[in-house]
Amino acid sequence: MTRLKEKEYTYFKTVRGMCRHCRKITPSRVFFQDGHVWQQSLCPACRNDPALIAWDRDWYLAHVLKAMPDHSPIKGARPSKNGCPHDCGPCQWHATPCQLPVISITNACNLRCPICFTYNRPDINFYKPVEEMRQTVDWIIEASGPLDLINITGGEPTMHPQIIDILKTCKRPDIGRITMNSNGIRLAEDLDLCRRIADLEVCIILSFNTFEPEISIRMNGADLVETKLKAIENIHRAGARMTLLNVMTHNTNENAIAGMLDLMRKYEHILSLTIQTMTYSGQGGSTYLRTEHMPVDRAARVVGEESGGEIEFDDFITRPSCHPLCYLICYMLKSGDEFLPLARFAPHDKLRELIKDSYLIRPGDSSEVFTDIVNQLYAQGRTKHLRTFRELVDRLYPPGKTLTDFQRHRIGESAVRTIYIHSHMDEDTFDCSRAMLCPDLMPVEPGRLIGACAYNLFYRMLDESFYAESPAIPAPEAKS
Repeated sequence: MTRLKEKEYTYFKTVRGMCRHCRKITPSRVFFQDGHVWQQSLCPACRNDPALIAWDRDWYLAHVLKAMPDHSPIKGARPSKNGCPHDCGPCQWHATPCQLPVISITNACNLRCPICFTYNRPDINFYKPVEEMRQTVDWIIEASGPLDLINITGGEPTMHPQIIDILKTCKRPDIGRITMNSNGIRLAEDLDLCRRIADLEVCIILSFNTFEPEISIRMNGADLVETKLKAIENIHRAGARMTLLNVMTHNTNENAIAGMLDLMRKYEHILSLTIQTMTYSGQGGSTYLRTEHMPVDRAARVVGEESGGEIEFDDFITRPSCHPLCYLICYMLKSGDEFLPLARFAPHDKLRELIKDSYLIRPGDSSEVFTDIVNQLYAQGRTKHLRTFRELVDRLYPPGKTLTDFQRHRIGESAVRTIYIHSHMDEDTFDCSRAMLCPDLMPVEPGRLIGACAYNLFYRMLDESFYAESPAIPAPEAKS
């Protein structure tokens, strides 16, 4: 009997995806080829190329087949009528409560980055009123309860004429940390603004993609290397905490990672490095020359290579409240100029337990994980880093004194450095099963919170504050 010709790929499953061209929700197949994992829309009307969603098939299978925490229906869930993602708010199928509300306070921006993955209309400026912002924060807390984090974004938030008043509306006891995205242009020019932001204990998320001027021009539309370095210096002088945000693009700026790690060693106020893999959507990104997608597991391997082996792929853990294709995290204890990945001292499952409902490590009232590390190092005679861990335990759990979770967060920040790898979805990689696990929610109206990727792909262009139809930006369909 003649055998059927073997296909060059192995089919794995079908997900509810999206067509890049007609923008309708369509089945998308997930398949294995050459050890990698790909996703391809099966739109009956349009031809879509496959997109790389995981570099290593075995890693993908080890994590994607695990059961994900399901908290559905969460508080305030809306009925599902049209199916994901057309009932966001969130709908009754959304499985993860809000852990990070992301609020766009303006569409104004002093850049037009070719890599921008969102929409900001250039013709009319929108600035969120302070009172509206205060009300928004009120109902976010009412809907979600106390939050470890809240994020302010834009546009470019520092262009808001009342940015300090906007940030003050988030300064309340049931919010642990305020973060604000910035391209750094105003911060490089205005040390006083940096100081006022530092006084509010806001953590600045500074975009920084490359140390090479020509690559900066390609990605951001201008040579911003010296501007970014000046902004870092000003933020540091002001005493504000910061995160470096790097958009990693295939065969473009991977070699910037070593320099980013050096900046984390040099500046005590740089608490983390967030790597967002390039997302080909929005006003700039949808027209940016599409190269191969950079999935999270591949980006983690790039970090290992660029670190010279100081950081390894196995030092990264998946976030328990997210789809494994969305987030990887490496926690490191900073000892002088050396980074000590915690995954080498504690099991992955133990570390995941500390962040099961948060982006931040929650040591809680028990020091079990950290004391286990200390005891293990002592028993094995590994004394080189014993004192570093011992001092951290003493600070987190001082004898005779009880600390709040937020206080422990701040202590941990002084000793722990973090690398986040985050992959937003675009038209090629959208998957409803990922969208339903998203903890990053965008407030659009009282009581209504929409997952970040679903918002960027389906809802932001329905808001006249951020989107205006033009010949250059065809209006996407909101429903299939």
